[in-house]
Amino acid sequence: MDWYPFSESEKEQLLRSWKAIESQKQAIGCDIYEMIFNQCPEGRKLFPKMKFVNGKPDRKGCEFAFQAMRFVQASGSVFEGAVMSLDNLPALDPILDNLGRRHGKLEVNGKFRTYYWSTFLECSICILRKTLTSCRKFPLKEIDSAIILWRYLLRDVMKKIKTNNFDDIL
Repeated sequence: MDWYPFSESEKEQLLRSWKAIESQKQAIGCDIYEMIFNQCPEGRKLFPKMKFVNGKPDRKGCEFAFQAMRFVQASGSVFEGAVMSLDNLPALDPILDNLGRRHGKLEVNGKFRTYYWSTFLECSICILRKTLTSCRKFPLKEIDSAIILWRYLLRDVMKKIKTNNFDDIL
């Protein structure tokens, strides 16, 4: 699989956008995680112990905190790793291969649906845009182009994960 060929100026813009919001990566991860449940309620069956209040995950609950932390660590390492590896994106392969195998097992068991990846991508883009828009460290006039670059990057991350979904399983 070929990665999107980012130019040097595009790499710099992605890095600047990440640096502007990096201090908020925990909140970004939790917001993406919650938005996924709101957009795709059937995904809740993957987390039977999680409590929901008025249709939303109980962010104060222990199970949400535990699962959100795992999600934040995984998504944070993927987001940050991708931005920091723009000059050598294949360096992400071990992380993405592992995520592919783990989610592939869930898919084989009928618990994970392939459209969850699209939900993750769209929720990530939405939250990244929202965070960049509220951030004073990043110019408003650059947000649209930065979001397009994030979409290219995360789209390719998803492709790489899905490529390895069934390695060592079937």
